[in-house]
Amino acid sequence: MLFCFVFASDKIEEIESLYYANDLLSAKQRYELTDHKTSEVYYLGYNIYLKLDDLNKANEALQLAIDNDENDIQEYSDGADFLSELINDLKNSNKTLTSGFISESIDELNMLVSKYKNNAIVYYRLGHAYKANDDYDNAVLNFNQAVILNPYKKEYKDEISTIANIEILKGKQYYDRKEYQDALIHFNKALEYDPENSSAMFRLGNIYYVIRDYVKAAELFEKGTLYQSSNYKIFYMLGRCYTALSDNDKALEAYDKSLSIKPDYEKSLFEKAKIYKILGEIEKSKDILNIIINNSNDSKSYELFLDIEIEQNNLSRAMEIGEKAMLYNPESHSLLARMAGLYNEMQNFDKAKEVSKKSIKIKRNYAPAAFELGVAEINLCNKLAAKEAFSIAKRDRNYRKVASSYLKQENFDYYTKHCN
Repeated sequence: MLFCFVFASDKIEEIESLYYANDLLSAKQRYELTDHKTSEVYYLGYNIYLKLDDLNKANEALQLAIDNDENDIQEYSDGADFLSELINDLKNSNKTLTSGFISESIDELNMLVSKYKNNAIVYYRLGHAYKANDDYDNAVLNFNQAVILNPYKKEYKDEISTIANIEILKGKQYYDRKEYQDALIHFNKALEYDPENSSAMFRLGNIYYVIRDYVKAAELFEKGTLYQSSNYKIFYMLGRCYTALSDNDKALEAYDKSLSIKPDYEKSLFEKAKIYKILGEIEKSKDILNIIINNSNDSKSYELFLDIEIEQNNLSRAMEIGEKAMLYNPESHSLLARMAGLYNEMQNFDKAKEVSKKSIKIKRNYAPAAFELGVAEINLCNKLAAKEAFSIAKRDRNYRKVASSYLKQENFDYYTKHCN
């Protein structure tokens, strides 16, 4: 008998130790695994369940403590009175809320949080009432207090995430209309409510990327990777930021992390190929581009491959790639402009004229196509048409200098001397 008493005493001390250390889930597990419970153990279970806001289980444990109590301990009776009053107060406030008297419910629950300062469920109910009143600031304030008092209840954290997601949806509507300042307000509010919300970080990062604040965007994407380490798109966008900041090492590191999660993610592969081209590691770039075009019809990858082969004067290989690309992307104005440039390099000016005009038809006054059209026309001795094409091209800042050079009279006469 003495052994059983010592054994029970050890169990109580173990559960109490976990309870007072606020390791409530472990305390609950030890309590539920304990056989031959005494009234003292049941009362301890009542306190554990009460802190975890499982009022039904708390009531069961307390009734068992009272039923097994041989000494009429007043503390158990006081606990029963407290729990009964708490349950009734919560029922009354809930009835007020579900009846549509939201303001009255908020007033009732504000009195209850003063009465039950250490009970998370009361703060949770008050947060719910504020949420019903669309007062999200006060709702989150009370949900957070509930989480502080009871971090084990998933519903409390979920309510905060739900409100943050409402703000994200509002922000997304502004973002889709390119009203970025209004979108920023809602995304920042979402992050204020839920500081670990990686979706809000991602949305904010996208806005800062669009408005070219790449440092701020990178900071947000970096933070987002801490909470969503398996999200390949966050690493991709982080790489885009470092690419824009000309930090190629960090960009490659981010793209590699993206690809470690999703090895066939073409956007990250393409960005790596671009960086290797910039770094002069042409074969690495071509290897990646070969992987992409062998598995998809990505127009940009074909165009980059085409540019590399033209720059290396591999015109036959460039033509092979370009013709294959045209089969998959016949309406790509940028691809058509590149093909016009290739035809000009190969002195097939009639074909260059044909495809550049097709490009301009798809995208009116497209500067790269207009420039190649000017080169074709000048070689075909169509002087007026050449001047018109170069005039269109020079409206674009990237072609202004070279197109203006062709239009200078002395240069224009030189390029058309074969026409005489």
